[in-house]
Amino acid sequence: MSRSVRIGLFALLLLAVAGGSALAAGIPRVDRAPSFADASEAPETPLTADEVARVLDRLEARGVSADAGQLADLAATYGLGGAVRLLAWADSTGMTVAELRAMRDDGMGWGRMARELEVGPGIGWIMGNGHAGSHGRATAPGQLKDHGPEAAESPDE
Repeated sequence: MSRSVRIGLFALLLLAVAGGSALAAGIPRVDRAPSFADASEAPETPLTADEVARVLDRLEARGVSADAGQLADLAATYGLGGAVRLLAWADSTGMTVAELRAMRDDGMGWGRMARELEVGPGIGWIMGNGHAGSHGRATAPGQLKDHGPEAAESPDE
C-alpha cells in the first residue's frame, strides 16, 4: 500500500470518528437521568389556591401586601421564589413590581439585583416556617462564637 493511500485511509477514519462523535453528542441518551438544568427549565405547575393563600399569609405577616392574582401571575413567569422576591423587594425599596420585572427581564440575575437594590437575595425571612429572624448575619451560629479579647473590640473604635 502506498503512503498516499494510507494517509487517505487515516484521514477517512479520523473523519468517521469525528462525525460519529458529533452525531452521538446530539442524540439524547435514554439511560440518562434528567439533570438539574433540565428541571430548572421546566415550567412550574400553577399554584393551588391553598399555596397562594399560604404564601399571601406569610407575605402579610412580614408587612408585604399582595393579592392572589398578582402572586399567581408573577409565579407563572418567575417561579414562586421569584414572585416572593419581586413583591418583597418592591415593598422594601419603594420601586414598583413593574420596575423590578423590567430589571429581571433585561437579563439581570437575582443576586445582582439584590446587590444593586441593597436587599437580601434570600426569601427565607418570609417563607421560613416561623423561623424568621432566628438567624441573620449578626446571629448566625458562627458569629456567636467567642473569638478572644480582640473580638470584643470594635474596629471602628
